[in-house]
Amino acid sequence: MAVNLRAHSRPSLWTLTVRKPSTSHSLFVTTVLTLSPAPTTPYSPLPVSNLAKRYPQGAPNTANPPYTCITIGECQACSALQVKTEESCKDTHNRQRIECKYDDPKNDENEELKIRLPTYHSCLRVKAVEARRFAHFLSSNVFLALFSGILMMWRKRKLAAAQYRRMARRIGIA
Repeated sequence: MAVNLRAHSRPSLWTLTVRKPSTSHSLFVTTVLTLSPAPTTPYSPLPVSNLAKRYPQGAPNTANPPYTCITIGECQACSALQVKTEESCKDTHNRQRIECKYDDPKNDENEELKIRLPTYHSCLRVKAVEARRFAHFLSSNVFLALFSGILMMWRKRKLAAAQYRRMARRIGIA
């Protein structure tokens, strides 16, 4: 395994490259991680360069020509088998269908290069799962509010009855 840490021309921006042999192939897998400082304000967007990207066979854009992808479908949850076998499901256990095309039109004709294009990428949130979680959260809050309201009314009546008994004892009614 080879590790390389390199400083960029911008201060406080570093690139960490880890090159290790792949377990399933005789190829090397290179992981490139770019480290940049945190955003200066709470409203500035998070830097995308903090995400790790994997490139088979060396550095970025040397083995595969550059390509552009667009999303086609919605984010879907992966099955247990897909989480174990597919690279797009390993990070977040969710995937989204994408359609990729090479930037150079002559590469689209090559069938071997077409096979290398990704068909799915990892995504963060599945709408159906998020809706179910929100409904669970909302119903839990409604149940807790009803339970608290009933408990408050019961306690209020109990305290009012105790106060009535004390006042009746003072007056001498009971």
